[in-house]
Amino acid sequence: MKIKTRILSSLFLLLLTACQAATPQPVTATSDTEFILSVGQTVLITDANIAITFISVSSDERCPSEIECAMSGPVTINLSIQDQNGVVSEETLQTFTDYTGLAPTREFEGMKSSVSVDDHQIQVIGVLPYPKDRSSSIKASEYVVTLKVTRK
Repeated sequence: MKIKTRILSSLFLLLLTACQAATPQPVTATSDTEFILSVGQTVLITDANIAITFISVSSDERCPSEIECAMSGPVTINLSIQDQNGVVSEETLQTFTDYTGLAPTREFEGMKSSVSVDDHQIQVIGVLPYPKDRSSSIKASEYVVTLKVTRK
């Protein structure tokens, strides 16, 4: 009876884990190239020995493209960054984007759209998808972020 219970328990756990969403595969990139990450995905910057994981979009206040707004807000992303020494930190970056999801190249007062790690700079290049209307929401898993790591 104990063997049957163990087998059934093992099969149940196997089925349960098989039904979970797959974690996005890690990618590699080098400095001075743009790369795109899905939520939960990690990139290793091979020439800088830095790992970056896109954790989430914690806030998206951009004006939907099908609505006329007096002002559009920022989008806020959360990253986990492992530096050259293996130290992990969480960073929150914030930027505005245009309707195509591209961020401006300049910083805005009171907003941090880039972060320094070791002798490199991590910059938000874009965030997609862009909101279309107020009635439809973007699922957390649908977001992708484009980043670029440059040597300072």
